[in-house]
Amino acid sequence: MDCSNNQLQYPRLDLRIDEYSLFNMNGYRELKNKKFLISTISILLVSVTLSLIIIIVEPQQNLASSVIFTILSCILLSVIFFLLVPTTNKKILEYLYQKRIHFFSIISLLLFIPLLNLIFSPNILKAIFSYLLWYLLPTVLFLIPIIVTHDFMKRIAFIFHISSVVVFAIGFDRRYTYDAINGFTELQYEFNALWISALILLLYSIQLDNFTEKFNWKVTSKKLLVALIGLIVLFIIVVPIGFLTKFLVWSPVWPGIGMFFITFIGIWITIALPEETIARGVIQQQLTENIVKKESKMYPYWKWIAVVISSFVFGLTHWNNTSQEFVWIYILLASIAGIIYGVCWIYGGLFSAMLVHTMVDWIWALLLKAG
Repeated sequence: MDCSNNQLQYPRLDLRIDEYSLFNMNGYRELKNKKFLISTISILLVSVTLSLIIIIVEPQQNLASSVIFTILSCILLSVIFFLLVPTTNKKILEYLYQKRIHFFSIISLLLFIPLLNLIFSPNILKAIFSYLLWYLLPTVLFLIPIIVTHDFMKRIAFIFHISSVVVFAIGFDRRYTYDAINGFTELQYEFNALWISALILLLYSIQLDNFTEKFNWKVTSKKLLVALIGLIVLFIIVVPIGFLTKFLVWSPVWPGIGMFFITFIGIWITIALPEETIARGVIQQQLTENIVKKESKMYPYWKWIAVVISSFVFGLTHWNNTSQEFVWIYILLASIAGIIYGVCWIYGGLFSAMLVHTMVDWIWALLLKAG
């Protein structure tokens, strides 16, 4: 009798455990969905707020272009935040994996809606040519590994990724993309930075296996410590060289409390984000993972060689950002900074690399004058 009673009790115990587990799972899902909903609303509110602040601080020359700029900035910022905020990026990425048609729809949206600025362009033909060369071409290059699913394509996908971001990078600061974005007479650089960042992040999101791990803005003590150490090391090396060569000059300015924080946010989103995404997120990451196999004895050395290569490329992109007198010193210092950012990327992902990059440029803008 005792044995039979025990046998009858076991299924009931299992049932209670299953019901308890199911209850916990449902509660966990509801909690995650609630967090996602709160994050979604917060992202939209922040995107609208930042877009309005941008246009208030530096409005376009007429109301129509100001309205269009605000709408487009809000869309681009929303895409960026959804892909990088830790409470949304994993769920968004899972959705894009499953619904490829929606992935391509959002790419199309990002690729073509900003063309509304061409309404205000003084030369439509030049603007269209610039758009085809500096935006459509690199986007197509990035999409080829997704469209062509042959095994050989998987092995050489990194070539298309790097080629794509190199084209994006060449036109990044609007010297060559001017015709495509000159419909916005003000804030051309800022619009270009948001546009390119949103495109690259979305294109890359379903092609990098550890995207949610490396590309997120989750704040942790480790990431903060990595950025702090990187900042200290960088200043110990770069500042003395800068002052000795007179590339750097002590020239503190106080723009006011409002602009003090706006400058930080502006550097974070329009300088650190696109530059770190291109140089570290794509070039360094792709070189590290696809040239030498991880099982190889050479891999530990190659990982640091990839940091140096990507940093030198990063340094070269600064060749026309200063006077001719300081070109090579700027390239040298930018390359050194790139190495520090690269190390921060390895240990702290995009957040750490962006944080130290932003702090460097922020301190530079407020305290130091470049030659």
